[in-house]
Amino acid sequence: MKKKPLTRSESREVTRERLIAAAEKAFIRRGFAASSVEQIAESAGFSRGAFYSNFRNKEELFIEVLKVKRREIDGALEEIVRRETDPAARLRAVLDWYVNQDFNKGWAILKSEFTLHALRNRAARSRIAEFNRQRVEHYSSLLARYFADSGVTSPGRPDVIALILFGAASGLNDLALLEPDAERRKRYTECLDLVFTQMLPPYL
Repeated sequence: MKKKPLTRSESREVTRERLIAAAEKAFIRRGFAASSVEQIAESAGFSRGAFYSNFRNKEELFIEVLKVKRREIDGALEEIVRRETDPAARLRAVLDWYVNQDFNKGWAILKSEFTLHALRNRAARSRIAEFNRQRVEHYSSLLARYFADSGVTSPGRPDVIALILFGAASGLNDLALLEPDAERRKRYTECLDLVFTQMLPPYL
């Protein structure tokens, strides 16, 4: 049976997805500034013209990479919530995921690239700030859901706790990436776990 040919809309979506995936790899490997439109298009198997048929410029593609990452993060966290029915086990799983996500080298490089670019570009700065706000809001909603389901009293506003944990994870992650010694890098994970247990006693 012949495979049904893609519609024009479907074909365009496939092209966009391949360009976004190629851009993510390029930004990790070479950085945003050093990754050219031509390199990204060629890596995805398309021409420069195909790139500009889908994106106005590299900046727009940069934002689309962020949006895809945002959906991946939301999906991963929602999967944990569905899988873990016990409130305490769910919270522990979410926080463990949080640590592993922020200590992922590829994601850390992307975040650094996005931040560096945003510091030099006002429009990009507002977008990355919104991206970070959305992350904190999602973590905040998960914490609020945990406190409601478990019946325990929150030691503070969920949005404040989420922001503290987000800041601690980001800062410790940056320090860990610069540490060449593997054993010393483990200390940053221990530090982050301590922050979690101090902010959410005796729930972890």
